[in-house]
Amino acid sequence: MNATSGQHNSSQDQAFGEHAVRPDAPRRTGTSPLLPDLDLPQSDLDLSLTFESILAEPAKQEPEDPEVKKMQKRASNVLKLTQENEKLQAELRAMSERLEAAERRQKELNQRAAARSQERNISS
Repeated sequence: MNATSGQHNSSQDQAFGEHAVRPDAPRRTGTSPLLPDLDLPQSDLDLSLTFESILAEPAKQEPEDPEVKKMQKRASNVLKLTQENEKLQAELRAMSERLEAAERRQKELNQRAAARSQERNISS
């Protein structure tokens, strides 16, 4: 601030920005506030887990029961067959659409040929 006018010096404001600490401002000391000493109970939790140990957990939990493994295999096979079925259904729809388009085109060509032959018979 300018002592005589009570306003900020504009050259200092431009140089240091609106929120920057100005060199003539009093500096804060580096002491942190005192925190209360809390008597917290100790925990028996093990917080030393790593990402590898967390990601490895599901691999260790594979079912040991042969019936469960058999059911999972069946479910996997059903899923694969369902996906294959959907793919084949889509191919069948595409082929049916192409066949119908070809049949319509053939019908149009036959109608045009019949119309031309009638025109020739009429004009002869």
